[in-house]
Amino acid sequence: MVFLRTMVWSWKDIMLLKWCVFAFGMIVGAYLSEFIKQHVWIFVLAAILLTVRPAIKYFGNNE
Repeated sequence: MVFLRTMVWSWKDIMLLKWCVFAFGMIVGAYLSEFIKQHVWIFVLAAILLTVRPAIKYFGNNE
């Protein structure tokens, strides 16, 4: 079994993966709500930092 391989995903598979991750995040957030409320700015900062590379790739030069 190879975990890291290149493959082309269909839009249906990507949609299912996104909904799965969204549901998992809701469940984890419900169980850890107090921790997340106490450290909300750390999660906001992490979300912004994780957005930098995809934003640069998307808005960068299309050469």
